Amino acid sequence: MRNTATVQAQNYAATVAGAAVPDVLHKAGADYSSLVEIVRDASGNIVSIQTDAMRINQIKSGINTAVASALSNLDGKELGIPLGSLTGLALLNGRGPRLNVIISLTGSAQTQFINEFSSAGVNQTRHQIFLKTTVTLLIVFPTATVTTAYTMNMLVAETIIVGKVPLAYGEMTQK
Repeated sequence: MRNTATVQAQNYAATVAGAAVPDVLHKAGADYSSLVEIVRDASGNIVSIQTDAMRINQIKSGINTAVASALSNLDGKELGIPLGSLTGLALLNGRGPRLNVIISLTGSAQTQFINEFSSAGVNQTRHQIFLKTTVTLLIVFPTATVTTAYTMNMLVAETIIVGKVPLAYGEMTQK
């Protein structure tokens, strides 16, 4: 019963996060240029990349709030578990009349932005901004309590930063 409830709770978390995260990002108008500023010198050379920490924190807070709010609506969920699944026998799994158990779900979300830089060619750098949202759920059964988590990663923004192309290029490898 715990395994079935854990899987269903993770499905709820995936549904909630899958709806809340894009919605908050869309409402915030989050795209590369709203999260990052590429600073150039007078010659047009890139000198730094600055993130808008205040905007990023507002988005993180909005996502955490939206997920927690949606999870609060899941309290008192009725879970129908086939009696055959309670036997532990694979042959009977998913069979038989359903035993209805009311479970209580409560949870929270933690969100973080992750920056990744990788080579994209000669003097070109790919900058990707990912959003990692982890939803932690507490499932309260009539006889026990179980904690589970669901993590969702989403690419929020990406760009290729192009530098000056050198007159000569060489690569050294060591064996």
